[in-house]
Amino acid sequence: MEFLFTKIKKQVKPYYRVLRALLTLVMALLWPLAELLAQDPTFSQYNMNQFYYNPAYTGNHGGYQIAATYRSLWPNVPGKTVAGPLSTTFALFDAYLKSGSSYTAGVGVFAMQDVEGEGYLTTNTVGISYAQHFAKIGPKTDAMPRVQISLGFKAYLNSISVNWDKLVFSDELSLQQGITGTSAADHSGVGHKVTGDMDAGMLMINNFRGKDNWYNELGFALAHILSPNESLTGVATEQSKLPRKYVVSYRSSAALAGKHLFVGPTILFENQKLFYELNTGIDVFINPKPSNAIIPLCFSVMNRFSVNPDIANTNAIILSLRYKGSVGKLNKVVYNIGFAADLPYSGLAMQTKGAYELSLGVIFPRKGNDNFSVCPYQVY
Repeated sequence: MEFLFTKIKKQVKPYYRVLRALLTLVMALLWPLAELLAQDPTFSQYNMNQFYYNPAYTGNHGGYQIAATYRSLWPNVPGKTVAGPLSTTFALFDAYLKSGSSYTAGVGVFAMQDVEGEGYLTTNTVGISYAQHFAKIGPKTDAMPRVQISLGFKAYLNSISVNWDKLVFSDELSLQQGITGTSAADHSGVGHKVTGDMDAGMLMINNFRGKDNWYNELGFALAHILSPNESLTGVATEQSKLPRKYVVSYRSSAALAGKHLFVGPTILFENQKLFYELNTGIDVFINPKPSNAIIPLCFSVMNRFSVNPDIANTNAIILSLRYKGSVGKLNKVVYNIGFAADLPYSGLAMQTKGAYELSLGVIFPRKGNDNFSVCPYQVY
């Protein structure tokens, strides 16, 4: 045991200043809290959208990845008929990089579109990401490292637009005449605004005793570090700034039945000022052939619960199924397909028809794959 602590201390020491600086930044940003005005989109399939929540996942799969997710929220709500009334589309490309025996990292580019209702409020996002994967810790006698620490960052632009002509203002409403069509609001046509922003994240992965039997992931991310002003009316106040979002995640999986099964909990907590959301559930990974590093099936059951009692429509049971397969014999190309359904049980409940999400991904291998492990969360 003393040998292990000495080994960990020796390997972590070169990164101590980096970690201390990051933790200092996190504490400084956590301190000033302000009033909430808006929330980010969310996804149901955490297993296929970790990059969205935490940039430290960039390139963590050990290859070259192309992935996309489409989510339709509340299909029963009127709005755009093509993209969906409340829909989010997210796509990314990221790559695992390695140079020598010590440098491992990930780089990526991503794009997202979020569409909201009949007002045609649309947010388009494009950006880049980078993650440094380091501090792989464990005795040389282990087949695999026991700990990996990653730090990641995102930088992106948001283009926000709204079609004012599709909106109905309060002074257009009359008890006698209904919608009058006349308003004192001096807005027409399409309003538009461009903002810049940044996210940062940290991830720690533990392969218990390096034996590929028990895995733990702990992540922390901070979104909207710059808190840009999103007002489309020219107002510049504290209330018009996009509030920062804090994300804490934990996943664990343990091998059962001779590695035919991996079972474990997933916890995802999000806070964007007055908005608090807790997702808890269990993942079941099914592997018919334990000798195969690719675990094909994953079934998840989650409960999404809003800590704020005034936001009842957030609460839902989430069911998701993911299939992972491969093409080729030596350098296999791995593909993912996942589907999830949100079944709300409070507020308007199933009158909204819930939410539905489809995710697709392809990972191309690189020569000399030597990523952290072949656990259920990773590929190579």
